[in-house]
Amino acid sequence: MKQITVFAMIAALAAPLAVQAEGYYVGGNIGRAEQKADLAIVSIKESATAYKLVGGYNYTKNFGAEIGYADLREVSVSGNGAHATSKPSAFYVAATGTLPLNEQFSLFGKLGIATAHEKVNASYRGDSVSGSENRTTPYISVGAAFALNQKVSFVAEYENFGKVAKDGNVNVKADMFSAGVRYSF
Repeated sequence: MKQITVFAMIAALAAPLAVQAEGYYVGGNIGRAEQKADLAIVSIKESATAYKLVGGYNYTKNFGAEIGYADLREVSVSGNGAHATSKPSAFYVAATGTLPLNEQFSLFGKLGIATAHEKVNASYRGDSVSGSENRTTPYISVGAAFALNQKVSFVAEYENFGKVAKDGNVNVKADMFSAGVRYSF
């Protein structure tokens, strides 16, 4: 009896599912965001736990569009009497492409634009400066999805938000590795 139950459960999970059904979806991801600051004489990399919220529409099983908000969280760097913090966030709009591998697994890519907002605070031996910048950058993402059923799928992806801040010889780039859940309507 136990073997029949196990085989029935495996068969139910392996039943054909819609990997990316047509229609609307919403979702959220959590992951690790990395910021890389290229200064005139040194490069600095720092990471923080970040999250994002998305909404989209699949026109077909292969093509769609997505909007999202990513909070890439604050990172800080200290040394030699100096302290700096950077906190970027981004809204993006992207076209999506999906390549189904089988009934449950698919690969996807996104290409669009992101509007990043960067807050920066820096201090050096009692003197401090702060500012913010809005910047529009190219947005690129690649990932994979696993459809649990016709409504719920799990995703893992890499996103590049480009240069979220630029001032003279200083560039701040941001990217994110994350995992999340999508719910289709």
